[in-house]
Amino acid sequence: MPKTWCKVVVIIISIIFAIFFIGFAALVLSEYFPEDIENVQIEGEAKKTVKAGGKLNIITYNLGYMSLDNTQDFFMDGGKNVRPSSATNVTKNLSAIENFIENQEADVFLFQEVDTNAQRSYGVNEYEGLKEDFKGNTAFAYMFKSLYIPYPIFNCVGHVESGITTFNKYKVSSASRIALPSAFSWPKRAVMYKNCILEERLPIKDSKKELVIYNIHLDAYGKEDGKSEQLDKLLEVMKQEYEKGNYVIAGGDFNQTFPDVDLEKFPIKDTEHYVPKQIDKDYLPKGWKFAVDLDTPTSRLLNEEYNGSYEKSQVYIIDGYIISPNVKCNSVETIENNFSYSDHHPVKIEIELK
Repeated sequence: MPKTWCKVVVIIISIIFAIFFIGFAALVLSEYFPEDIENVQIEGEAKKTVKAGGKLNIITYNLGYMSLDNTQDFFMDGGKNVRPSSATNVTKNLSAIENFIENQEADVFLFQEVDTNAQRSYGVNEYEGLKEDFKGNTAFAYMFKSLYIPYPIFNCVGHVESGITTFNKYKVSSASRIALPSAFSWPKRAVMYKNCILEERLPIKDSKKELVIYNIHLDAYGKEDGKSEQLDKLLEVMKQEYEKGNYVIAGGDFNQTFPDVDLEKFPIKDTEHYVPKQIDKDYLPKGWKFAVDLDTPTSRLLNEEYNGSYEKSQVYIIDGYIISPNVKCNSVETIENNFSYSDHHPVKIEIELK
């Protein structure tokens, strides 16, 4: 009898190890390896053309995959939840953001964290939902393609396909996905997101110059040197375009706070979880500018449901823009909505091509 039980135990342990090995091998072999630069399909058709000296309104908005509204917390920020309790949150927020797009006087929308097929958002194809009634063109670049994220152990994140997307009412000549350095080391890198830039090139009427718009989502949770390398890569790409004579703007979720943000006004109270690094004051070359609303938080920590107060919550200013010297910022404002549909607020800028 003891020998029989020993054999049973050995068989069970062997099966467990085999399952673990097969699962680990599947994750490693299925790792998403995008090229450094990839062409991105432009869908839809825009009628307007950018004019020299013209003005454009742009909105950047991290949508939190339609799941991180003000009723939610998140395990990686000190909360408990992996996803909302049902798909109702996702569809409700998707509908609200569709209305937001329709009612905003904006030419370009830069969206981050948009799922196409993910367990965390109940398989809702958010990109298809958003673009359905949009009158213009759209482009989508994957940032996250993971067969299965196996943590938290007893309530896994699961399968994720997600990315960033740009909605544009102006004609776009081409779009590209530009890879950014990874902020994760192996093996964690195998299941984590691959940060990138979504570049769109807009022809300017009666000019050889172009307006180049970058939609960005930099890393939040990886190594600090990796985050710095991502920002350096973005600036390098932008400078190359400016040196060609083009107009350049980058907008999105920097996951770093900006040089002029007053940390006494919105202090870091929770140092155990996500803490954004503050970018150095002399980071940008002469003439380049960060365009940021310094008076209103753009993001909150998801350690708990939003309590309705900036003073009682951990909030940050991490969403904004970089503009080249030949682009004028006429205004920039954060659109407050009580974090109703995402853990971020939209940020709107009006630019003018000098």
